[in-house]
Amino acid sequence: MSRRPNRTPLEDDGGHGEAFELEQQNNQHLDSLAAKVSALHSVSLAIHDNVNDQNRLLDGTADTFNRFGNMFDRTKTQLTHTLATANSRFLCYLTLVLVLGVFGLYYIAKHILTSSGDPPELQ
Repeated sequence: MSRRPNRTPLEDDGGHGEAFELEQQNNQHLDSLAAKVSALHSVSLAIHDNVNDQNRLLDGTADTFNRFGNMFDRTKTQLTHTLATANSRFLCYLTLVLVLGVFGLYYIAKHILTSSGDPPELQ
């Protein structure tokens, strides 16, 4: 922005004291406006950076869910194939192993949680 140079009161001719005062007020308002524009500019840059970060996070999350969906589809296909080709004895063993595995994990988790005891008291 270009401003007219400030004139001193001595340079004013008789009736222009009011014009000089208005010019000073205009310059003050211009300075204030420039500071506000600068603040808005930095806020808009911060918002832009934040939006870019969030977009990267969302893209990463979408990729993760796509990979999970693909793995789930492959697992479902393999399980369907296994169940179609397996005999009944194999299915009984598979069911037994899965049930024992779940109970084993439950027992281990319960044992770990109860053996840790109460947390020490703060003094």
